[in-house]
Amino acid sequence: MFGLCWAKSTGERFLRERAAIVQGLRIKIYEDWQPELDEVLEYLPEADILPHELFRLLMKLPNPGRKQIILVTERGEPVALAGVRNRWGFWEPVTQWIVPGVLFPVKEGRLSRVLPALGLHLYVGWWRWPGPPPMTKWTGRVESHPAYGMSCSEDFEVHWRKSSLLKNIRTTGNRCRGFELKVNKANSTEWIIRNWDQKWRGAQGIGQGPDVTEKLLTAEYLQKKGLYYSLLLLDRDEPVAGGTYLIHRNEVVAHCSYRNPKYDWHGGMNRLLEMQFFWARDMGFDGIDLGGTFDYKKRWAPERGQYMIFTVCPDNILVGDRVSKLIGTVRRKCSNGSSKLETTQSPAP
Repeated sequence: MFGLCWAKSTGERFLRERAAIVQGLRIKIYEDWQPELDEVLEYLPEADILPHELFRLLMKLPNPGRKQIILVTERGEPVALAGVRNRWGFWEPVTQWIVPGVLFPVKEGRLSRVLPALGLHLYVGWWRWPGPPPMTKWTGRVESHPAYGMSCSEDFEVHWRKSSLLKNIRTTGNRCRGFELKVNKANSTEWIIRNWDQKWRGAQGIGQGPDVTEKLLTAEYLQKKGLYYSLLLLDRDEPVAGGTYLIHRNEVVAHCSYRNPKYDWHGGMNRLLEMQFFWARDMGFDGIDLGGTFDYKKRWAPERGQYMIFTVCPDNILVGDRVSKLIGTVRRKCSNGSSKLETTQSPAP
């Protein structure tokens, strides 16, 4: 059996290396951060929303056996340093739904080759990119969803009136009279993110989501740079509703939100949503992006772009599946043969 496991591991590694060679690239896989990777980052571009320092911190977080750092080179020169994790049985970039417009440090124009070169079946979220995702023969299951947002130069109430939301906004405004809005209040970001996670993951019996630690680290890092904010609506010292927001291309991008069910009658989240629009305008930001997924957002802002989800499945995955099935068949036959041999040699009662 050891020989079969070794053969499977060796075969998978060979197939992944072959997937990179098909793209004219080479890969080297790391299980944790190594000092030579600091030098690699110097050759690669960085985004404001994902500085090299933040990427390094994310990849240094412990996640044994479920995270890989993959160096991609072309003719010996680094072209990408990918960080991926296995989340509930599938692979995705570590930055998935944490920062927009970037997956990992990669040279311009190389992403369409780098993704299949990783040799993994990847699920990729594509949001707030200037263009569509790379479409190759390895790209599959592309889904497109509307995202909602508004420019801060627009009259917000014009849309709210059209969507029949304005009356509700005025009602919740009256019910929440006396509540106070705090920006970047101490511990508010963690309160919002952890409660958001508990609501969506804990209610399903999953426990803490696999990316909560990454979200908290990113929020703390970017907040120090003025690229992440938390807004918390308070009834004296009691949290009513809260939201966290990324700043990307000078727009406010909704990230995580949570409402205290104790204040559902007051409409605390509606009040917070209203206030975030005017806060964004007062701060001098160009617009606000609510994202997608939930239909209620179209009442707050018109459709303004899209986000996409797609998979990348290089040829080595298909070959690997066939090899795994073959090894599984051999293992079962060996197991059955051993069972028959033991039965034949067993002493009579």
